[in-house]
Amino acid sequence: MHKPRMTQGVEPCSVETFLKSILRSGVLGRDELRQALRAVPSDQREDAEALADHLVDTGKLSRFQASKLLRGMAVGLVLGPFHVLAPIGKGGMGTVYLARDSRSQALVALKVLPPKRARAEQRLLARFRREMEMCQRVAHPHVAWTYEVGLCQGVYYIAMEYIPGKNLYRLVSEEGPLPVRRAARLFGEVATALDHAHNQGLIHRDLKPSNIIITPHDHAKVLDLGLAIVQGEVPAEREVIGGRGYVVGTMDYIAPEQAEDAAKVDPRSDIYSLGCTLYYALTGQPPFPGGTAVEKIQRHRGEDPVPVPQLNPAVPPAFIGLLRKMMAKDPAQRIATAAEVQERLLPWASGDVVLPLDRQGDQEYQQAIAELESAEVPLDLIAEVIPVGIPEPPKRRIRVASQPDAAASVPLPREVPGLFSTRFRWLLGLGALFLISLALGGLLALMLLW
Repeated sequence: MHKPRMTQGVEPCSVETFLKSILRSGVLGRDELRQALRAVPSDQREDAEALADHLVDTGKLSRFQASKLLRGMAVGLVLGPFHVLAPIGKGGMGTVYLARDSRSQALVALKVLPPKRARAEQRLLARFRREMEMCQRVAHPHVAWTYEVGLCQGVYYIAMEYIPGKNLYRLVSEEGPLPVRRAARLFGEVATALDHAHNQGLIHRDLKPSNIIITPHDHAKVLDLGLAIVQGEVPAEREVIGGRGYVVGTMDYIAPEQAEDAAKVDPRSDIYSLGCTLYYALTGQPPFPGGTAVEKIQRHRGEDPVPVPQLNPAVPPAFIGLLRKMMAKDPAQRIATAAEVQERLLPWASGDVVLPLDRQGDQEYQQAIAELESAEVPLDLIAEVIPVGIPEPPKRRIRVASQPDAAASVPLPREVPGLFSTRFRWLLGLGALFLISLALGGLLALMLLW
């Protein structure tokens, strides 16, 4: 089968530039690259695209890495210990990449905030740093695990669990509303995750279909603590945390009291958002579709959504009653805790088939990784780089052979020798001898004159 070109619409760089870009990127070391090149068929060694295809086929590069390197883009494929393999998605706070931790070889979802955006949007930087702090407070099977957060070469990052699957918004858009039994089981899992977060003092404040991933084994995982707040926290920066006059959240799923003052929220605010999300899962639309943000807020405060039976007659009245309790306008009339929500959903999930929790070694997990790594990459994501400043090292020519007696001369970079390397000490010694000779010669001349 003919493979699509990785440099569609542009001229790929030369083999020499491609190999130099690989070494400059840090994706492969010199010895590893030399070993890989020995196995390249002779008819592929003179064409950069063919060479890249071989390195992708043998697992040395991902398609995303090769696409960038063929354009001479060496910067942005390595961030500290993480090797960027492919883009997963783009969001309001930057791009999330599939990456490999070179220390453990584990795969992670690497969420990064590029320095350019951090400098241009101080509010965005403040929110990203809050997410870095908040996500370390939770550890639950139905919340995306956070392995590491940090700042590397000017880039803020969060290394999280990579979760294959579809978010709830996409799942319902493609497959239609969920059956009650399945919805009850999945939302019961989300409720346990919320209960854990609430017990740590956190209010999510942005629970919605796109922030819930449904895994291949049909389990729910909650994402994105970017707007989370510690209950009772006094907002020092209203533009970041929210407060009276600064609405924080997603208008289709926001609780009425959160729209009024985003800092004065409690677990019941998340339960309202969970109810709105459940309404979407059962009907295929948010409670108040259409209209402006202000109109949505007014409807959340004073209107009832379209009755569920008009959109999905299969939902029993008793289950609709539970949904209404979650979506009560007055927090005092709402179900008070996520644990109670989970308890009330449990009977409705009875009899639904439950698979084991997803693991990295599962076939579906490996298939999702393979699809990400082999997918064609949009041009805007190929051009996007994590702007890490890596100095250009000096270069020298080395010989890389594919067979014992068939070598190719390829210019590749080398590391800068240390200040006190053997060569430097040797030159320093010669210089010292020269200065001593001059001094002795001058002293001898003075003695003769005397």
